[in-house]
Amino acid sequence: MDLAAYDALKFDLAGVLRGLRHHYARTRTAEPEALRDFFARLAEDRFNLAVVGRFSRGKTSLMNAILGTDLLPVGVLPITSVITMVSYGSEPKAVLHYRGTSLFMDVPISELAQHITERGNPGNRRGIRAVEVQVPAEFLRRGFTFVDTPGLGSSIRENTRTTEAFLPEADALILVSSHDSPLSEEEAAIVTEARVAGRALFVVLNKQDLVDPPSRAAAVEHVAALLRQAGTDGTASVFSVSARDGLAAKRAGDPARLAESGLPALEQALVAFLLHERQAHFLAAMCARIAPLLESPGAPAALASALAEIRARITAAGAPPAPMAEPAATLAPLLPGCEVCRVVAETVFDTIAREQAELSANRAAQADLAQRGGFCRFHAAQFRKIAATREAATVFAPVLRAQGTALRRLDPADPGAAACVAALPADGTSCPICDVARQAEARAVAGLAALVAQQGAAVVHGRSALCLPHLAPLLAAVPDAAARGVLLTRQAALMERLAEDAQRFALQQDAVRRDRSSREDLAAADRAARVLLELPAAQYDRATPGKSRPILGENA
Repeated sequence: MDLAAYDALKFDLAGVLRGLRHHYARTRTAEPEALRDFFARLAEDRFNLAVVGRFSRGKTSLMNAILGTDLLPVGVLPITSVITMVSYGSEPKAVLHYRGTSLFMDVPISELAQHITERGNPGNRRGIRAVEVQVPAEFLRRGFTFVDTPGLGSSIRENTRTTEAFLPEADALILVSSHDSPLSEEEAAIVTEARVAGRALFVVLNKQDLVDPPSRAAAVEHVAALLRQAGTDGTASVFSVSARDGLAAKRAGDPARLAESGLPALEQALVAFLLHERQAHFLAAMCARIAPLLESPGAPAALASALAEIRARITAAGAPPAPMAEPAATLAPLLPGCEVCRVVAETVFDTIAREQAELSANRAAQADLAQRGGFCRFHAAQFRKIAATREAATVFAPVLRAQGTALRRLDPADPGAAACVAALPADGTSCPICDVARQAEARAVAGLAALVAQQGAAVVHGRSALCLPHLAPLLAAVPDAAARGVLLTRQAALMERLAEDAQRFALQQDAVRRDRSSREDLAAADRAARVLLELPAAQYDRATPGKSRPILGENA
């Protein structure tokens, strides 16, 4: 089981709860209070990783490296006595919470150092209780929350007290020491506290780039021996990393250098613990809580079967998790809509805006439009929205007159009269705006295919979320099989991500936890429709004459 599989299990449990809610509503049975609590537990699921250690050990640098960003402020001066929680968000953002009040203030992350460092906020004289930082990092999107604690052993005693007070709220601890002076007295005390509290402990020796390989190995063995003496019984793991090299490798896309930094081994251990220790227990406990509701008389048997199937999947998920994917580099959280649809929509709008006056004054153009049957249904409505009332009346009048004349010529006794009436309105083969739209689509697809041929399929990464109706002609226009494979894989990953966003948003709504919705969660339904269907503004009828293509809906 990987993190995506864990999310899928959680969403499936939410589906069982929705089935129960529907059952209670259908049978007019009072919904138990526990049901909303179960939704809330699923929606609020988070995993707190407290990062502790002496100041200047590189705690924040390590977090930046894991997140693949340099947004969090680093420096040699100690951080003031403020707990900083780092979770997922669609865009970088920081929220300051003050002591003794419910007031908060949003600040740019670039200004964060002014509020949480000893230089910017000496002695925490501004009275900041905690800081929430949101960053669009894939590692956090799956439920991790980093908790950056003030440094131990600094000259500010309040820093140590703040860190020690938070430790009971942590699911696991990352103790950051360094190769230059591994495991200080204050850090050794954290090891003991973690053992007594039963907290998982990951010990990181940072700054391995400052020592040679034999010295690294000796330091790791020394710390491992100290952990055994402290009675951890092998439950604490030691990792040698270079946060600086790891971040540089991620930003440069250098997998070899990243592996040498030691960072992937630490990340994999964290994910494995999340899945097989904390999260597997969480899922099993949720199943146990839901089961009694399904044992009540009249409860749908299908829901009980679904819960049993989920339990079986949890039990079977004993294999080591897959390595953490890094889709954030190629899939921005909020990609723009289909690039081809946008080109077509802009071209159609510009054409209507340009031609409305010409059509209202040019009798030959009016006659041609009347002969075509006017605009198709979609473009007639769009023309009416864009054109002035006078121009619209002038353009529509000849069409109405021509169609009225055609109706007068029909024989009511003719069985084919109805088919003749159905053929009067323009379709995609006769509407002049549809002609323009088709030409714009062909140019846009050809241009994108040319870019792929010149620069490879990576050229589309981060450009747009292609809709399926336009992905098809693009694939047909790209001759290279490898490039087509990359296009298909990227589109599949995008659609899977959108599915997760939509399911997460639905769960948050069920749990009445709208405050936890990110921008992509809120936009999930509209974005899903835009990928599955082309935007109505870019549509035109490709059907045969006399057969109108259905309008797919309003513009999202």
